[in-house]
Amino acid sequence: MKNKKGIITLIIILTIIMVILLIFFVSLFQNDFKFKGFKMGSQISNELILDKTYEEDFNNIVIDAKVSEIFVKESDTNYIKAIVYGEKDYIDIKTNLDTLNIKMNDRSCYGFCFMQKSAKIEIYLPKEFRGNIEIKNDYGDISIAEFLNAQMTIIEDCGDVTILDGNIVKVDNNYGNTKIENANVLTINEDCGDVYITNVNDVTVKNSYGDIIIEEVNNYLYLENDCGDIELNNLNLKKNSYIKDDYGDIKIGNTNELFIDAKTDLGKVKINNNYNKADTTLKIENDCGDIKVNN
Repeated sequence: MKNKKGIITLIIILTIIMVILLIFFVSLFQNDFKFKGFKMGSQISNELILDKTYEEDFNNIVIDAKVSEIFVKESDTNYIKAIVYGEKDYIDIKTNLDTLNIKMNDRSCYGFCFMQKSAKIEIYLPKEFRGNIEIKNDYGDISIAEFLNAQMTIIEDCGDVTILDGNIVKVDNNYGNTKIENANVLTINEDCGDVYITNVNDVTVKNSYGDIIIEEVNNYLYLENDCGDIELNNLNLKKNSYIKDDYGDIKIGNTNELFIDAKTDLGKVKINNNYNKADTTLKIENDCGDIKVNN
């Protein structure tokens, strides 16, 4: 009889554990779970705590946030404007000379925290903004509009990063996808997530886990991928470039006249047109996966 009670108790405990794990993984895949602080079901706050237009001509926009959805948009005036939703006790705004600094902290959370609201930060900049945009965010998406003259430094711990246009752009993303429409010089360090790039001149991407997909490169590329496919549709390389993949297929479409030095330890290599006397070399190394150049 005691053994039966013990078995029943064990079944109940295991069932509870399975339910908790199920909730955890469902929330994880829905991006509602925050690793640091164990937060689940985060919603965006609708409490307006800042709506201010600045007459100062700031050259540096600095945002440091814990849990925020961050948007940098094009202003319809020549002034810089900041709109923030959240809790007023956790915002700190400083201005000095040419810098606007917004720091958004988060309510302390220990253990599992449900239904906490994330802040929402909107910055409006003139289209011709030529300064620096620096954003650090622990949790939440970052979206930046077209500022083709701006320099951008983005550090994202958990969330997607989307940039429409920038001059010199650097993105560090630990967990989430990174999408860049246009950039002059682009550097991406990605730990876990896919990288999508539409058009870039010089690009360096290092990815630990995820695919790298680039539509067009116009000058130089350096790609390293630990695990994931690499797909490049149009290459017009003027400087010697390099691609390294540990595990995944490499597919390349149109290219200019290149000498393609390609090898794979386990897989097939197929190059339609290879120009041995070309001025520019593209070196490709793959540990496990096919290499296909359909130029």
